[in-house]
Amino acid sequence: MFIGYYKSVNSSNEFYSEIKKDLNFPTQVEYKGIRYLLNKTIQVSSTTEKKVIETAQRLGIEFNVKIN
Repeated sequence: MFIGYYKSVNSSNEFYSEIKKDLNFPTQVEYKGIRYLLNKTIQVSSTTEKKVIETAQRLGIEFNVKIN
């Protein structure tokens, strides 16, 4: 399982995508009217997923964002 980490092209906004079974992440997405680029993908186990979510919550980063 994998999570995509996206960063905004024009601002400091960032988010983690929903979990996917493969590495089929788009390199560019538009979310809430802002364009984002795929910064990295993270391979996750259930333990790693929990840590990513906890870190995102602590830092105020959106997570589990549905992308196409």
